[in-house]
Amino acid sequence: MKKIIMATFIFVCLLALTSCASSSDEILHLGVNAVITEIDGPNKTIIVRDADEQGVLGEKCLVDCSEIPLIYCRYDTHQVQDISFDDLQVNDDVILSIRESEIESYKNENGQRGSIKIEQLQLGTQRIQ
Repeated sequence: MKKIIMATFIFVCLLALTSCASSSDEILHLGVNAVITEIDGPNKTIIVRDADEQGVLGEKCLVDCSEIPLIYCRYDTHQVQDISFDDLQVNDDVILSIRESEIESYKNENGQRGSIKIEQLQLGTQRIQ
């Protein structure tokens, strides 16, 4: 009887461990540098361009900011805070968090659709107190 209980316990533990494992090993890029070129307040979208010469976004990429976290990090204190869409301005440097699958999809379509889904936007321009 003890062997059956022990075997059942081990089986349940193994089942629990395997169910907790993530099936998605997708990479999240946390440092895609961009510059805001246009802001559409009513739709909460922005147009960005690559800040780097070898970026993936090109000169005009639409980003929907209506359902993503917007954050700001003070580099001198490392304090992170939430910001609102209204805090964004044209020519702001931003750091985008983008999943690898979104980058690949955007590259495969050669940016023709003009938009990319991001996970988070961090305001890089240091001006918020």
